[in-house]
Parts: sequence; C-alpha cells; structure tokens
Amino acid sequence: MSGGLAGYAAEIERYLRGESGAKREELDDHNSVTGAGRAAGEFQAMKSYERTGGSGRLGQGQAGSTLGGGRNAPRSSPGGTGVAGSSMSSRAPKSAAAASSPKAASAPIMVYGATLAGFRPEEEEEDWKRRGGGGRGAGRASATGRAARAGYQARAVAARAGYAAGAQPAVFKVMPNPPSTKEAAARLLNYIGKREDEKGEKHDIEIFDEDGQVLATGGARKAFLETFCETFEPPLENTNFLEVRFELAGEVADAALSEALKKAFASKPFIYAQDGQTVQVFAHTDERAGPLARVLAGGRENSRSKALDKIEARLSEAMGAAGVVAKAEVTAAVSREPKAKYFLQKFIRTHSQVRHANGEPVPGVKNSTKAAASVYEQWRPQFSGRERRNAYHLLFSARAGTDANAVMAAARAVLEERAPGYKFVLAHHNDTKHVHIHAMVQARSADGERLKFYKPDLAAWRETFAEKARENGIAMVATRRMDHAMTRPFTKEHAGAYSRAQSDPRYQVSARTIERVEAKRQRRFDVQSLVVNGDAIAAAWQKTVTTMRTAGIVGQALTAAESIGNNFLQFRRDRTGEGQPGPAADRGADQSGQKSFLSHRGMRELNALIGDLDMAQTPLEMRRQMARVNQALDNMRETLPPAHQGQFEQYREEVNDKMHDRLARLQFERQQQRRGGGGGEPIHEGEAQARDVPTRDNPREPEQPRTGTEQEKVRAKQKDANKQKAQQAEEQDRKTQRSNDNDYER
Repeated sequence: MSGGLAGYAAEIERYLRGESGAKREELDDHNSVTGAGRAAGEFQAMKSYERTGGSGRLGQGQAGSTLGGGRNAPRSSPGGTGVAGSSMSSRAPKSAAAASSPKAASAPIMVYGATLAGFRPEEEEEDWKRRGGGGRGAGRASATGRAARAGYQARAVAARAGYAAGAQPAVFKVMPNPPSTKEAAARLLNYIGKREDEKGEKHDIEIFDEDGQVLATGGARKAFLETFCETFEPPLENTNFLEVRFELAGEVADAALSEALKKAFASKPFIYAQDGQTVQVFAHTDERAGPLARVLAGGRENSRSKALDKIEARLSEAMGAAGVVAKAEVTAAVSREPKAKYFLQKFIRTHSQVRHANGEPVPGVKNSTKAAASVYEQWRPQFSGRERRNAYHLLFSARAGTDANAVMAAARAVLEERAPGYKFVLAHHNDTKHVHIHAMVQARSADGERLKFYKPDLAAWRETFAEKARENGIAMVATRRMDHAMTRPFTKEHAGAYSRAQSDPRYQVSARTIERVEAKRQRRFDVQSLVVNGDAIAAAWQKTVTTMRTAGIVGQALTAAESIGNNFLQFRRDRTGEGQPGPAADRGADQSGQKSFLSHRGMRELNALIGDLDMAQTPLEMRRQMARVNQALDNMRETLPPAHQGQFEQYREEVNDKMHDRLARLQFERQQQRRGGGGGEPIHEGEAQARDVPTRDNPREPEQPRTGTEQEKVRAKQKDANKQKAQQAEEQDRKTQRSNDNDYER
C-alpha cells in the first residue's frame, strides 16, 4: 500500500523505532491516493458495501441519502442555472482522478456511508454508561441529548473510516480582520474579485452572488456592495471607564506625577486627585469594563481576576518607566454612559483638588453635577468607537486536483443551508496549489438575524462542507485534528512574524512562534497530545475499525485504520512505560529520570472523562461531568509523589480553565435560547465566559516537595474545597431546575 494513509501509518511506525523526526508525509499528492494498490482496496470496499445492500443497520433512508447524492446526483453549477454555471465550468480545472477512475474516486464516500450505517448507538450508549456517564441524574437526560451524542459519535467514526479510505479532510476557515465598514467591504470585494495574470497584472475574475449571478462589471459590483452594506451598523461608542488607586513609594513633584500618569494611560483622558501618598484616578480605557466590574463585585479572591492583574501590572510598570514607583489597584469599572457620568460626578464630589491630565484644576467642583457633565463632554470627541462585526471573510479549501466546479457548488450549498437570507459573494482563486473558494458574507441579515462563529459553529460548518462536497462527488470528511495527532495551526500573524524574522535578523520572534510555524509546515505530530491522549486517540480508531468490520468493509481502508490505531496505542505504551520499552520510552520521563504524572494508571480513566465533556449539551450535564473530572483529579493527586505535584497542578489548572470556558459557553447559549433566539447585538465570547462561572478554589501549588504535615494540610483543605464546590453545584442545580419552566436544563 503506497502513499496516503499507508505512509501515515508507516511514519508512526518509523517514529516509534526512532527513525523519524516526527514528521508526517505529505497527504496532498492526489496521484498517491489513486494508485493501483489503493484503487484495488477501495474497489473491495465498494463491493462489500454493495453486498450489504447499501443500508446497513440504520435503514436505507439514511445511508441512501448520504451516498446517493455522491454517486448519482448531478454536479450543480456554482451559479445554479444560466450564464453563471456555464461560464464557471468552462474555466475550472477538472479532477484527473474523477475522470480516470470514477469508482475509485467515490469509494471513500461508499466507505463513509457504510460505516455510518453500521454504527450502533446502543452499544456506544452502554460504553458511555460504563465509563461513568450513567451516574446520578443520568436517567433524566433528555432523548434529544442522547440522540445528539450518538449522531456526533457516528459521524466522527464514519469520518475516520472515510479518511482511512483516502478521503481528504474538509478545510473551512473564518479569516481574521473581517470588514466592518463599507470601505473595508469594498477592499475585500476587490481582493476576492481580482487576480494577477502571468505578467503580474491584475484583472477581474468571475464572482457570483447569492442568486448565482456573475458580477462581471464594475457597476454590478458597486450595486451589489450598496445592497450588501445596507445591514451594516455604525461603530459602538466606547464608554468603558476605570477607577484606579496608586500608592506612591515616595514624594513626587506635581509635574512629574502628571507626566507619569499621562504615560501610564497613554492618550486616554483622565482626571486625578492626590492625597498624600495616594493618587486616585478616573480614566477612560479600551478594556471591556463590564466583565471587570463583575469580578470586582464578586470579590477578587473568588474570581478569575487575571485581566485585572494584567491591567494593574501594566499601569505599575508604565509608572515605573516614567520614574515614579507606584503600585496600582483597580477599584471600580463601569461600561455604560449613565453610570460613567454618575461615577465621574461622584469622583469630583468626594475628592478635593481634582485635576485634569495636564495638572490644571477642574473648574466648578462646588457643583459636581455640572463639572462632571462639562468634563464628560470635553472627553467625548476622544472616545474611540468599537467596530461592529458586519461581515465575514470565509475560505473553503480542497486538495490540489479537486474539481473546482464541485468545490464551488459545495461551498455555495453550505452558505445556502447555514446562512439562509444572508447576502454573499463567491470566487475561485486558481493561482494557488490548492483549490481555494473565497466568500464574503453578511454578519446580519435583512431580518436582523446575526451570523455567529463560535467553536461549535465552526465544527458544524466543516461537517456541512464535507457533506455537500460528498454530494458533489468529492471524497471529503470532517475529521478532527486530534484524530491525526497533528500540531496546532498557526495564524496569519504567526506566519508574518516568522517570515520577517527569517528575512531580517533585527526582528525578534519568540521560540514558541517559530516552533509552531515549523511544526505545522513540516507536518509533525503533536507529541504532547500523543502522550496525554494516546489512549483516547487509539480507542477512537479501534472503535472505527470495529464499526467498519460490522459494516462488512474489507481491504486496505480497514488495514490502514487498524494500523493507525495500533501504532498510536504502541506509541502511548512506549512513552509511558506500560508495555515493552522502546527507543523513545525514556522521553516520557522528567529531568530526574522518573516517570511523569502522565504515566499514572488513572490517566486512562481521566482521558475518557475529559473526552465525554464534548457530549454535554446543557450546563447541568456539564457541571456533572466537571465534578467527575475533578474527582478523578483528586484521586490522582493523592497518589502522586511530591516531585510531580507542581506539574500536575499546572495540568489541572489548564483542564479546569477549558472546562469552565465550555460551561460558560453553554450557559450563554442557554440564556440566548430563553430570550427567544436572541436578536440584537450578541455578547462577545470573552464576556460570555465571565458570566455565571462557578467559584473555583484551585491555586497552583509550588513545585518544591512538601513535608508530610504540609501535605496532609493541603489535602484536607482540598477536600473541604471540593465538598464546598459540590454543595454549590448542587444548590445551583436546584435553582436552575426551579427557574426553568420549559425544562431546558434537563
């Protein structure tokens, strides 16, 4: 078996033997996927699927709808009917593989559908219960939640099977810096609609609107832009303010204090008052004051106050750089204009000798209301507005050699399904190795509905893109990065910094950024993911193999999936010392030569519980899963040696941060549901994560060993904290259930 997943499995084997630099072979070579060996194996998979009747155990309706579009449905043109379709099809490159071997090209689609049909949700439900999913309250879980979990698992298993058969991963991206003004939208439309020819001269290319019409002339594009920008909203006025107290380390002259405050607050307007060694400041800020106010109201000792710590450290450092040693403390934050005016008036009323940023006294302080109104109006021209998100720049990508017409049709179908009622334009950029379809989409429809791209939305769009691609004859699946243990992708900013550092030695870039860019470009494996989640990744591939066998799939697709799962499992055992030690076994040890906490016998159960977090559909389910994860972490901590306590606490803090972020996201979505689907301006995800987050008492422990008495005290304190957290969670559950008339939480 040559190329493709065979090379992927062989690369893992070489890495286990220490013969590879953990670099994955290129999977973009379309010829390797359509080689004679793979074609024969895929043909066997097709024949086995045909013997099963094309339906498996989930019924002909589901399997037939999935596969029928891939084999028999005609490929729709990007523009629907008329000139758009004919014009585009005359220039788009054709897939050589599809033209030469239709059966081989559609075989991965067959494997995907057969595996999906062979998935048994009742077995997965029993396995989930055995791993702790059937605890207290599980009997009240809604049928909708169980069906959603089973559907998610079935699609994930089928995607891995299709990938093993040669399907390409779906690539969908939301590009950074979306246009928020009409001018920015015009620049993006110009970028999408123009390409350079062989001579380096730019010329117009075909772009299609949501009706399938070609915007061939400048007038047509201008007219489209006018209607496209009708839903754009003006920037929001920044009305965020902070009140900060500085404790000076010594005597400071008035002029020096004024200059230091100017440098600390940059160009933002502020007033201040000095009383001995204490300086009170009321200042405008670019920070989001709403979340900061909630942290202050809840008490910093019980909140996630990293944002406040960063602000205070920055202000103290800026004052020190200006020659004034002072410690900053944020004492208040307001985000709305009425409250800002009230706090400004209160500041002028309660402090004597209030001064402007230039050191001049604020006039009229005897009438604090008028003085505050005057100061606020002087500041208003300096309030920088926050731009709204009025449009998105999206990218649909496929491997080189893929039929561009089919990718365009799939991208169009995705937008029609996921963004109905939103205006958009599409264009194919054929000057790159891969097939790239660029799209500009409204963020708000004419009806006022807002398009959102949170993490679950991105996964849903990728799945829809893969589905529409299969319907248009492209072997594509929506796999996860963890399925292949690939390194994290880098951003445009990372790539720019890396390129500048390569060309200009004076430009400094962090070693972490260099490692991230080079690891992704060289397609290295994420060794940390393999060590921590190797069992879970291997189990996922083994589940895929079992389902493929149940569906009657044979040949090289099954062999590739089985080989990948076995190699991941062997790698995990070698790194943790659970099996026969391999050449890389000692790489899982710490600097003292001892095994790290990752080799603990409880990591397997912990990884399974962490994997189940994605299945939680409500805040109540998420809190229960979080309690199970923290209980497993407590059990591990009690049996770890002192030398590993510091690293373990850091790992635990990272796990809890991710769990609380997901909980906050679920709570925010639930609140939006109760409001009826949420019209109006959506709340930023960062602000949503600050809402209703349960209190955590999980300080990072020092890494040095503790005595036996200290360890007992820490353990007792941890148990008390866990008991208190459990009581708080139960009380929150009761309150939530009483407040939900429509049984949302259950």
